[in-house]
Amino acid sequence: MEKKVVIITGASSGIGWAVARLAARKGYRVVLNARRDDRLQDLADTIKRAGGDVLTVQGDIALLETQEQLIEATINRYGRLDVLVNNAGLPLPAPFSECVPEDLRRQWDVNVTTLSTLTRMALPHLVKSGGTVINIGSSISRFPVPSMGNYAPTKIAVAALSNALLIELAPKGVKVCLVEPGPITTEFTERAGGKPGSSMSISTSADDAATAIVRLFEHPHRRLVIPGWLAPVLSIGGFLTKVSMPLIDAALLTIARLRSRRKA
Repeated sequence: MEKKVVIITGASSGIGWAVARLAARKGYRVVLNARRDDRLQDLADTIKRAGGDVLTVQGDIALLETQEQLIEATINRYGRLDVLVNNAGLPLPAPFSECVPEDLRRQWDVNVTTLSTLTRMALPHLVKSGGTVINIGSSISRFPVPSMGNYAPTKIAVAALSNALLIELAPKGVKVCLVEPGPITTEFTERAGGKPGSSMSISTSADDAATAIVRLFEHPHRRLVIPGWLAPVLSIGGFLTKVSMPLIDAALLTIARLRSRRKA
């Protein structure tokens, strides 16, 4: 049987990096995209030394030309596409009120529009293979979080799009999975303004997250929360949010005010 081909965006670090290494180790042929060429080549070299089959397409995935190059290079090299992992995501290291409009728009472009347009470009090939789309959302979309005012809505949009595509693409034989990571030990947390190691006691490693995500390649299902213990917390929290929103709003408002005072 011919080995399956997997595209992974945002592969230069964190979850994308870990998924790429594990997928290659398990025999998948991986096509990797990221903006940082040095990191991308380091990853490719690591995979090749371990005997893996890898192709890299460096560039800004928010650009349509980069998306076109990614799909074209994949088909030219391998002739097929089985899994698309929409992992690229952009945090902003400042509260909403301190972000410039260009950055806010850029975050929507990377987190939402790119996911939509790249999936559409890949769709004919995924239909042909009966493939899978894996969208990396975030558990933060379930609750309002101070200082993440623009990020959370982008991930709500990812969840809504994933739910819609799940139904629309099922008759075409394409599966759609939404992954909702919670605290994961990656540089993404620091880029979003968090302190290194601040949530280490409850966070999951990128390698553990990759194990769960790669399992979806062969056993896709609608929604995956990482780490697993967070799933019931989100369900219970979602219910409590609906019945006690005023109290939650008050608590979050207090946190936001405290943060504002510390910066002042």
